[in-house]
Amino acid sequence: MKKVLLSLILLLSFASFSQSINDYQYVIVPIKFDFLKENDRYRLNTTTKFLLQKYSFKSFLSTEQAPAEATNNRCAVLYASLVNDNSFFMTKIKLVLKDCQERTVFETDYGKSRLKDYAQAYNEAIRDAFKSFDKLGYKYNGGSAVAIETVTETPISQVSVPSPTVENSSTPEVFFFAQPTANGYQVVDSEPKVIMRLFNTSQKNVFMADKKGVNGTVLIKESKWVFEYYDNGKLVSEPINLKF
Repeated sequence: MKKVLLSLILLLSFASFSQSINDYQYVIVPIKFDFLKENDRYRLNTTTKFLLQKYSFKSFLSTEQAPAEATNNRCAVLYASLVNDNSFFMTKIKLVLKDCQERTVFETDYGKSRLKDYAQAYNEAIRDAFKSFDKLGYKYNGGSAVAIETVTETPISQVSVPSPTVENSSTPEVFFFAQPTANGYQVVDSEPKVIMRLFNTSQKNVFMADKKGVNGTVLIKESKWVFEYYDNGKLVSEPINLKF
């Protein structure tokens, strides 16, 4: 009976994760791809943005102001990245679109180029990769993309509390680490597993934050980092041991 119940739970969880690319209209393209050292190197980022627009997506660079509909609900947005698999004789890249839970919603076939000039090769390869959209037949369906949490997250904070019945026992203090991204940081635990994303603001030590669909602010209060958000109209302030 337990096995049947577990199978049913897993089936329902898988169904909740199943999202179609047609559920999304917005795509955010980073200003710098991980395998390149400069922002918009070879104009690869802007080319990706414009090619997405060609196939009817509303795409924006991460440095651009996206519509409130997108910025207020990060889980209604897809996030673009490029994966390269170059060899000495060939440039190969593919586009990957992920949701706010880091799940891959769609990826193209590898685009290829044998051109020797990098700028020309990447331009030819990305356009070749986008031919996958010709077969996809993308059409926005009005939007049903939501973020559903089906697993237990790593807690934002843990408090070390000595046990009243055992002498000299304590819970080790948990730290989280901020890793730079194009427009802020991703916060990871020791695995490392991404538990939160931070976005720069005009104020020092104040970040817009998204913790798996929960939007709030990370800032310093009384010399400590806290994550603040509203839960049913009530302001919640959670301490977080954050290391930059």
